[in-house]
Amino acid sequence: MRKLLLVLFIVCHTVMAQDLLKGTREVIKEIERFDLKNQDDKAIQLIENALKNPANTTDDLILLKSHLSGKYFEIDSLKLGSQLVDEVMELSKNTQSPVSKALAYRARAYMNSVLNLSDLVIKDSKEGLKLLEHVEGEDRMKYFLNYLIYAVYSGWNESDKMEEYINLCKRYAVQSGDPNLIANVHLGQASVYINRYRKEKQKADLDSNYKHLQAAYKLFQDHPEQVSSNTFVVVSVNLANNLLEFSTAPLEERRVQAYRYLDAAEVELKNNRARFSRWINIYGIRSEFAMKQGNLALAEQYLIEAVSRVQGRRDNSLLKLEYTVYKALVSLSEKKGDLQSALNYQKTAEKILSDNFNQQMIMSAQKLDIQYEIEKKDEQLKLLTETASLRQRQNYLYGGLAILAILGLAFMFRSYHFKLRYSIEREKKLAKDKEDAQRQAEMQMQLEKEEQARLKAEQDLLELKHQQLQKEALANSLIIEHKNDMLKQIKTKLQDGDPRDVQKLLREETMLNADFEDIKWQIQQLHPTFFQQLIEKATQKLTPLDLRYCAYIYLQMSTKQIAQVLHVEAQSVRMFKYRLKQKFGLPKESDLETFLQEVGV
Repeated sequence: MRKLLLVLFIVCHTVMAQDLLKGTREVIKEIERFDLKNQDDKAIQLIENALKNPANTTDDLILLKSHLSGKYFEIDSLKLGSQLVDEVMELSKNTQSPVSKALAYRARAYMNSVLNLSDLVIKDSKEGLKLLEHVEGEDRMKYFLNYLIYAVYSGWNESDKMEEYINLCKRYAVQSGDPNLIANVHLGQASVYINRYRKEKQKADLDSNYKHLQAAYKLFQDHPEQVSSNTFVVVSVNLANNLLEFSTAPLEERRVQAYRYLDAAEVELKNNRARFSRWINIYGIRSEFAMKQGNLALAEQYLIEAVSRVQGRRDNSLLKLEYTVYKALVSLSEKKGDLQSALNYQKTAEKILSDNFNQQMIMSAQKLDIQYEIEKKDEQLKLLTETASLRQRQNYLYGGLAILAILGLAFMFRSYHFKLRYSIEREKKLAKDKEDAQRQAEMQMQLEKEEQARLKAEQDLLELKHQQLQKEALANSLIIEHKNDMLKQIKTKLQDGDPRDVQKLLREETMLNADFEDIKWQIQQLHPTFFQQLIEKATQKLTPLDLRYCAYIYLQMSTKQIAQVLHVEAQSVRMFKYRLKQKFGLPKESDLETFLQEVGV
């Protein structure tokens, strides 16, 4: 989704309602050509050279810098990208063009999507759309702003909102006549239907999903130079996966048809450097077909080829996919009875998991730093506004005092007979001056208190973010600690020379890993301190299996459901619940489910 957003960010160039240089228009057209074929390095160099033109107007700079910021975000240069967005927003104050102002909001909305600030993405996108409400000929810009909102609801898995905004995108894509935008609309509509199918299991939704994927595929065949390589690869992989996951045709027929799509995607990957993670998708599907055919050796070969294609590239998305591939290789080696290979693959998977955790920590730190800077700037702007208002009130006050003084002096010199009365008025004035001075001092003290409160709020925010990082580190360290213990046990069993114990240990580990990562992630998102509180409340040390049982019970799964997930007898689950009550020091009459629900509050 993020790569598709960047492609659209570049190709939705705006030249109709802006006073742009001819050279800038040509640069934008060239960037569009580069981006459709994933030539990011050339696009960045071209924009940087164009920015050196001393004849650039404010509108030229906004357009070029907004596109360059998107490129920097794509290569994870968050600091450089955010600095350019700040410059674009500042430049937008110096232009009267609603298109340039909307473009600035679009750049900031894209930054917020990278930082996962979904509410701000919607806010900035709607601000941009409001500016373009009465502007004709900006279908591409309106398309992209609506697509950003669609992407947010896609992340939230809200099918109705996804459909609403992808239909708006369709309206502007058709009006623009751009095959790439129309292809992406079909891809978005396919996502709406597949999400709905996974929830409601209606075959009509599955058919609609397939229809839109086919329409996008045909658009690339008809316009190969006008549709993004990434879009084509995503569509091809989705079509192949549909044949693997949903088709009821004979296996060999499905495999042959799916391989045609995968072969086409491979050609496009080699020719145009589309997203490298797609190699894993392609060979992962090939491996699944091989497993369905019972050819474990070929399935393993495909998975090894998948990781070799992305070796040396360490971005977060690839690390997660690599970890999944190596876990699949562990499972294949177990089925083949090759325990040594299974152990080696497991070690590699653990190393990738650790690397992924480190990468996520670094990326999270960068995002938190940028968010902190954004919040700090907002607070500074608010303080400056309040200070300006205070100064204006002070000026009015001083002006009033000056007028009063002049009138008082005029009154004194005008009439000697009113001297006594003037003296009384003067005393009143002095008293008022004193009161005003006291009020001013109080206002100054109030400003100082507000400044101290702001600084404390910033410190509290940093502390909360630090605590969140610690909680995430603790949760992941529990996983890594358990995996290391398991590896030590495997090593010991191998030295003892009893492969049956090793196989048993691997089967148990596979059971314990099933779906628990997803469950743990969901619980930590809703209740970040849940596992930490369990460890603190326990009177005895909790094992990873204890934590797994606690998670299932907290999710209100029945004894029978837990037994089915863990492949054990229901009596074993009841005995384990009894042992958990002992570990938490609970009396016999207490209810373990109620206790865990209270921990998650």
